Amino acid sequence: MSVTFTAALRPPVGYVVGCGCAEAVARAPRYGTYADAREAADRANAAPGTRRALPGCALPAVCPDYPLFADEVDPDGEVPCVNLSNANALGVLEALGLPVGGGGADADALEPGLPADVPDGTTVIPIVVVDAYGELPAPDFLARAVTALGLAPEDPGVPDLQVGCTLVGGRAPGYLQRRLLDLYGLAAWCAAHGRDVAWY
Repeated sequence: MSVTFTAALRPPVGYVVGCGCAEAVARAPRYGTYADAREAADRANAAPGTRRALPGCALPAVCPDYPLFADEVDPDGEVPCVNLSNANALGVLEALGLPVGGGGADADALEPGLPADVPDGTTVIPIVVVDAYGELPAPDFLARAVTALGLAPEDPGVPDLQVGCTLVGGRAPGYLQRRLLDLYGLAAWCAAHGRDVAWY
């Protein structure tokens, strides 16, 4: 589970059959409706034999091994996004002063102190649930990112934790500052394209 920050949606300018690579989407023929693109993708995926890599695919050696899919074409081309795991999103949202909408009392247990012991002696590894979503004008989001970068102490990181066969991934030192810089870049892109910043 994760939280994704990106530009607020705009109506698509067309639809393509693609593999997920930006250059392949840019070169792909346009369809007027999603249904037409989906039908074309289904035909391509059902065709016998091995298909060729799509023109512009960044991974031409493996492209033919995966199915194609219908996708929207954004009016601004490739839209940046920043994806965070729920555990990492919690700290970033708090640094930005945005509501987390979830988490619960056990959310902080993913920081030092894990695993949490309970009275009967069993071990509990909590799962962070973040139900965060929203939208802000890009200048407002930029201001929050700059403020968060100015106020955030150096992130010391959190080590991985393994309990039996369960691994809870940690966080590298400086993670918070790197992600805030990524979000600053996203907000700057949104501001340049006249779009709000959205997260969900």
